[in-house]
Amino acid sequence: MEDIREILTGGQSFSWTDEGDCFSAVLNEKVYRVSSAADFEKDEFLREYFDLSTDYDEARKVISGKDELLKSAVEKFPDLRILRQDPWIALISFILSQNNNIKRIKGLYDTIARNYGHEVEPGYWSFPTPEEFSRATQSELRDLRVGFRDKYLIDAISKAELLEGINDLPYEEAEKRLMSIKGVGKKVASCILLFGCHRMEAFPVDVWIRKVLDTYYPGKDLSYFEPYPALCQQYLFSMARYIKL
Repeated sequence: MEDIREILTGGQSFSWTDEGDCFSAVLNEKVYRVSSAADFEKDEFLREYFDLSTDYDEARKVISGKDELLKSAVEKFPDLRILRQDPWIALISFILSQNNNIKRIKGLYDTIARNYGHEVEPGYWSFPTPEEFSRATQSELRDLRVGFRDKYLIDAISKAELLEGINDLPYEEAEKRLMSIKGVGKKVASCILLFGCHRMEAFPVDVWIRKVLDTYYPGKDLSYFEPYPALCQQYLFSMARYIKL
């Protein structure tokens, strides 16, 4: 399972649960259980979700040639890739991610699913659709311990239609549209565009990435990471957590 652990639980998705002998997630109205990258090849939805049509080998070769840190990151996480997630799930997930850690975000994600989604199999709940989540009140969300994010979630639910056609917009326009939602700043918008819309020009900069840029890339702008900025960012994010900057 180690070949997919960082992909599924390393901060780009909060849908997956480590069950010991497999990772499970409720997606596409189904409970998926996978234990290796090969399992994603067996299902049409998972093939798309796991982005199997992209040539990551070529991308990794280019990224490894940039510098020693990125080379070490590719060696440490040789199978890393960017998942193709649902924009709605990404929107809510990365609102939850603000000033938060992966373990707690995952806990809030699961709590929201249990309270507002529907049971797909005994003990497995879907993430709520915008319609299902519209039942939520700010006080209920506060009781679920989402903290200051309660008002952001309420606004996101009321503006879910902003996601319609967002993949067709120029990047800056899509980013601006997302930032019209309360609590969605540039970093959260870039995460939604990358992990929910597969906009591979995105380069989210959070506390971890800012430390990496300041420490290892002073004076360099983000064009340094082209032509694969999104994948470079994810490698640097994973490496930053590993080396505990």
